[in-house]
Amino acid sequence: MAASSTTAQRFFKPRLSTKQHPRVEPRDVLAFFRQMNTLFRTGTPLYQALLIAADQTESTGLAKVIRGLAERIASGGSLAEAMAAEPRVFRAEWCESVRSGEISGQLDVVLLRLCDQIEAQLAFRSKIIGSLFYPAMILIVSTAAVVVMLTMVVPTFTSMFAEFGKELPGPTKVLVAVSDDLRNDWLSYLAPIAVGAVVFRSWIRTPRGRRVWTDFLLSVPLIGDLMVQSAMQRFAQNLSNLLASGVPILEALSTVQRVFRRIPAYHDAVGAAVESIDRGGNLTDALRGTGLFTHFLTNMTRIGEESGTLPETLAEVGSFYQGKVETTVTRLAAQVETVLIILMSVVVAGVLIALYLPMFELSSSV
Repeated sequence: MAASSTTAQRFFKPRLSTKQHPRVEPRDVLAFFRQMNTLFRTGTPLYQALLIAADQTESTGLAKVIRGLAERIASGGSLAEAMAAEPRVFRAEWCESVRSGEISGQLDVVLLRLCDQIEAQLAFRSKIIGSLFYPAMILIVSTAAVVVMLTMVVPTFTSMFAEFGKELPGPTKVLVAVSDDLRNDWLSYLAPIAVGAVVFRSWIRTPRGRRVWTDFLLSVPLIGDLMVQSAMQRFAQNLSNLLASGVPILEALSTVQRVFRRIPAYHDAVGAAVESIDRGGNLTDALRGTGLFTHFLTNMTRIGEESGTLPETLAEVGSFYQGKVETTVTRLAAQVETVLIILMSVVVAGVLIALYLPMFELSSSV
């Protein structure tokens, strides 16, 4: 029996270790915060808690980062300062929340709040990706179908057209020319697209290009609505979490300003709000003066300020706009899906008409 048990253990081993990966994904950071919250609640010292979390994470990249945090803690630094030294992994608003938790002695509560925030963001992101998945698949499959028709189906008809001994109609000539170019000189189609994509990406990475591009998107119907609603959701939720963690209003707004570093208009608007409050103004008037925040958000902000429940009110505003973003994305995805189906139907119909047009002319002349 003992030998049989030993043989079975060779083939069936307990899964005491998990599959590791090199990238640092949001779910890895979420697991890290949850582990730290559990360790703090059991009274584990910070340095030891970090070493345990480094051994437990599935991300080898995050494990390296966590060990770096432990080294900074051992050198006398705080957890917030150590996290701030890794901006690619830990966002500025997370670091500020942790800093407030360390000052107030409620780090476990702050970490639990961060876990809830990240988990909600992951669920929200999953819904958005799910809404856009089907239109993306339609685009990919339809494009592949058209390419297959041009590179494999059209050449078969071309050899048949040559036997007719007649001049081909204009649409068929164009289709045959495109098919020949795509098969024999496909780089002439791909190269301009690739170069254009690289140039455009480089341009929007410049401060001027990013500002022009985001300002343009903010003015586009539906897309602009989606960007504004998303900005309201991010502003309200992040500011609510920071204020609830005990971060002062000016520091909280300065942190939220960094959240919008990729949207210059809102980055500057939050910066202007910081300056207005620093001069003695209130948050509602500061936001309203920028002209970039919705009436609903500013009105709710006023209610929150007057009632002394600003964090709770902003949390409700964030949830409201999260629902609006989900609805807008679903509506946008449905419209894109419809446009793609119509567009690809027109393209496929055009290809088929161009292919069969010589046959129609031949049959009518017989």
